[in-house]
Amino acid sequence: MPMTAIDHEATGTLANVTRNLPRRQWRAARHAIVGMGLAAVMAAVIAFPGGAGAQAQPQPAGPTAVPTKAPPPKFTNSKASLAPGATMVITWRNLPNPSGSDMAALYPVGAQIDEFITWAYMATCRQSLRVPGASWATASCTLQVPDPIMPGNYEWRVLRTLSFQQRHEVWRFPAFAVTTPVKPNGKPYDTAVTTKVTAVVGGDTLPVQWKDIADPTLGDWIGLYMADDESDLLPLVAQPTSCNIEVPREIEAGTCTLGVPFDALPGTYEVRLFTIADGLNQLLATSAPIEVGAPPPDATPPKPMFTLRATPTPKAAPASDATAAP
Repeated sequence: MPMTAIDHEATGTLANVTRNLPRRQWRAARHAIVGMGLAAVMAAVIAFPGGAGAQAQPQPAGPTAVPTKAPPPKFTNSKASLAPGATMVITWRNLPNPSGSDMAALYPVGAQIDEFITWAYMATCRQSLRVPGASWATASCTLQVPDPIMPGNYEWRVLRTLSFQQRHEVWRFPAFAVTTPVKPNGKPYDTAVTTKVTAVVGGDTLPVQWKDIADPTLGDWIGLYMADDESDLLPLVAQPTSCNIEVPREIEAGTCTLGVPFDALPGTYEVRLFTIADGLNQLLATSAPIEVGAPPPDATPPKPMFTLRATPTPKAAPASDATAAP
């Protein structure tokens, strides 16, 4: 309502009410009525600040929520160095999208992805899924370094199946050192293989001696190789360290005799001492070079260890065509 209308209405009401009042009372009544009109106007302004056509004003927007950035994953080892066969704790934190099939695999530093030594599922810390589907973004495992294992630098790597059921390396734990094992007296092992002679000919025997195998196993063996042969798969001749393939034994030090093949190609050879760990040959020691020469022209090849003879099958007697007389 416009202020003038309220003022006129108040004035008319004032005239009717105060016509017969004394002047002092008339002034007091006029002030009261005008005050009532002003109060009504103020109440209307507060209730409807924009009048009949006013619209709701948008509320000021609050601060925009900033997405929280996930912390980067962290990987730690409990030991920087350890001996073969010892255990260590690997710990990971904030592993993105953990899976029950995530694996921790042990590698020599610089090895290819298919050259791992051992492994364990990160969800169970062993090579079995005891809790299918379980996974941990932050956890730890106590894992054992195999024994035997060659001294050197190694690392645990996180392997994950990403596509086509193929495992891919996604993260690495810090590298650590596997140290040379020591004897009970505190002295380090000095694994070695030697020969009593440095030159032989085809058909000779070659005495071989080895010592200080830190952890002898039934898979230890010696083999004669050409010196320039980088492969460990095809020795010229080989024998277990027990010197008897039918009676394997765990021997820390000993002597065996290798027979040099009669038809061995002349050249430089060497004897290599191996152990088998995780199904793979691991070289422990190599002898000094050995010269193999051709046998003398009049030398007789040695007899084979086993002689195979064919046993003739007896023939059945021919059937008679004669007919018995009645």
